[in-house]
Amino acid sequence: MARFLSFLLFVAAIARVYFDWQASRWFGEFYFIPIGETWAQIHFGSLQMIQPFIERTLSPDLWENLILPVLLWPAAPTLLGVSVVLWLLGARKKKAERVTRVTQMETEETGPVRRMR
Repeated sequence: MARFLSFLLFVAAIARVYFDWQASRWFGEFYFIPIGETWAQIHFGSLQMIQPFIERTLSPDLWENLILPVLLWPAAPTLLGVSVVLWLLGARKKKAERVTRVTQMETEETGPVRRMR
């Protein structure tokens, strides 16, 4: 599941780079569009609703000190970074499953261990 989500985020990062590149053709200079601006382009209403919700229910400091700075991060590199982390976590989990499977197969082949007196 982590690898599939990683793949989707990777595709989203590539798409965001393409759209950033297209925008740079109009403005003349390439720059990565922030997460908050990308979110506003996709669904502005939800972005407007989340700030008062977080400030009222959780903490105004949470919005100011954590979420707002994250919304100012560039979208494409952030998506790519999260994608790589999820890919590595998925690979680690898959390796652990393989080791467990091999250990079980070896145990089944040798059978129960008998103690010699």
